[in-house]
Amino acid sequence: MNAVSRAGRTSVCIRGRLHWPLAEGSPRSVRHTQSHRSASFASRASGNLDTTTLLGTGAFAVAAMSALAPANPLRLPILPALQPVVQHALRVLPLQCEEATVKASSDAGSSMQPPVVDKIPEDTFRPGSGSTTRLYQFESCPFCRKVRGCLDYHRIPYEIVEVHPLNKAEVKDFSPDYKKVPIIRIETTDGQQMQLRDSKTIVNALLGSNNPGVAPAVPPPTATPSTGKMWPPTKEPEKATSGTVEEQWVHWTDAVLVQCIVLNVYRTFSESAETFRYLLTHPNFSWIQARSAAWSGTAVMWAIANRRKKTYAVPDVRVALYEAVGSFAAAVRTGGGRFLGGDKPGAVDFNVYGILRSAEACQTERDLLTSCADIHPWYDAMNEVVGPSKAVNLDAVKRG
Repeated sequence: MNAVSRAGRTSVCIRGRLHWPLAEGSPRSVRHTQSHRSASFASRASGNLDTTTLLGTGAFAVAAMSALAPANPLRLPILPALQPVVQHALRVLPLQCEEATVKASSDAGSSMQPPVVDKIPEDTFRPGSGSTTRLYQFESCPFCRKVRGCLDYHRIPYEIVEVHPLNKAEVKDFSPDYKKVPIIRIETTDGQQMQLRDSKTIVNALLGSNNPGVAPAVPPPTATPSTGKMWPPTKEPEKATSGTVEEQWVHWTDAVLVQCIVLNVYRTFSESAETFRYLLTHPNFSWIQARSAAWSGTAVMWAIANRRKKTYAVPDVRVALYEAVGSFAAAVRTGGGRFLGGDKPGAVDFNVYGILRSAEACQTERDLLTSCADIHPWYDAMNEVVGPSKAVNLDAVKRG
């Protein structure tokens, strides 16, 4: 990849063509006569040097230079040609696993686009039903891990389909209008298909009428000294006081606990790289696809975590996480049961469990379990009832 600046505009040379500007709409290209060995090398390695590779290489280079100038990350006059690349990556990559409002569809759909539903027919997962379930996910996404924990709890076999964080090719054929994960796709033996989107919707659908809510004595969530700018949520402060106590806790998991996990697993460049390391050995991605996703993910999420730390005015992100987890553990104790739901886990339990499990095999998880003894009784109980993973291809992913 060669970067060329002309007349104050940035262009990127790919296989002898100039594509510029990368970050604004569809690139237009003109013939570039000079041979470019770096582009040719990448072309031979991948067969086609696409935006995925640009994002990975560009973001990695920008982040490496940002490490040398931490006071002003992502604004590097010595690398002006890479600015459009990393800015595009910031728009494309960061929060692809955070759900937006889901528009349920009642249309029949086609074989390529199963209808979007928010409930699952009762007999879908009965023993011997022959239904197949696929979970489209990012391995390190806390929202996806919520769904995995709930599938495991219900002993539902499923296949993990890892979605490439940049091109999302795995979901384009059946979910072209929805750019986020998790999505579960179900096919029954009689040919019926359906898809469910958004982790909260999926967890509620899996629990159905068996969701116990929260125990009667459970108090509503409150802010801690380090999370005062997260709770109540700035954009929707009414969520901290409206609805049931269970609904308030569900909102808290996304507004506070997810943010604390993001701040911690991407706290340093090395910890961010640790979080994305599983991509380097994932069998579904080519060498260049795996590294472009890992490099861009490492760089962009590290930058985002540092930006959010300032936004939320968090002096020590580990302390913020420990306080949040401690407040949840205290609520479980006040409720008087093994879980926030009482004698069995409810939607909030699966939300919290999935978020914490997204740090599996990472330094954040090790530090959390060492420093937060109060969470162990609940966490051990969740591990017990959730049981081993029911993913049929679990061995394809190596964390940490």
